[in-house]
This record gives sequence, C-alpha cells and structure tokens, in this order.
Amino acid sequence: MSGFRHRPNLLLMSIARAPLDCAVCEADRLTSMADARTAICTATGVAIDDIDPTTGYNHSHSAYRRARQSWIDLIRQHGASEFHEVCDIAEARDKWTGIRADFVEDDWLTAAYDAHREHVAALGRPCRRDNCVVHYPTP
Repeated sequence: MSGFRHRPNLLLMSIARAPLDCAVCEADRLTSMADARTAICTATGVAIDDIDPTTGYNHSHSAYRRARQSWIDLIRQHGASEFHEVCDIAEARDKWTGIRADFVEDDWLTAAYDAHREHVAALGRPCRRDNCVVHYPTP
C-alpha cells in the first residue's frame, strides 16, 4: 500500500523528465503533466478553484504561505546575496502577485532580512556569509 502513495509522484517525474522535439508531442506531454498535478492536488484536498486549470499548480492560500515561508527560512539561515536570493525572492513574490495578488500583503524580503538578523543575533556570532547584503551591504 505504501508504494501506491508514491506512484503519482513517480509518474509526474517520468513525464517531466524528457521534453520532446515534436511540438504536438510536447504539448501532449505538458497537458499530461498538468493533469497529473491536478490529480495530485485534488487527492491531497486542494479545492478545485485553487488549482490552475492550465498548469495544475496549487494556487491556494496555504501554498502561498508555504512558498513565502520557504524563502524567508532560506534567507533566515543563510543570508542573502544581491545576485541570487534577492533576485529570486523578488521573482517568486512577483509571480504570486500575478497569480493571487489578494494574498500578497507584505514585503517578503523585509521579513526575510529581519528573520536573518534575529537568527544571527541568537547564534551570538557574526554572519559568516561575506556577500550577505543584510550584514555587509555594498557601499
């Protein structure tokens, strides 16, 4: 029975693994991936109104909160570089603003910087990331 739980995920990974050269075949593959994502979302209790019908992605408020918290936690632990995390978190927030603007109420980056400052202070040592824009901003 435990193997059954993992089959949908394995199916999705096998479908996603190899893009196809044929445009029609590729469109069919992308449709199959969206259908598989939709099925997984539905099976895990996501409301049908919160599933993007084109991609099958979960656009629920809980998915938004998980994405936001994931980015904040990453920067909390490791700091942020203007070339990587700062750009990436802005892109992720912008995507959510385009999808569900009603969910995006604060600045993720400010929350992440505050979390990182608190984390480093709790450690009782300086930030060890030499390109951290929180602790070592560029002049």
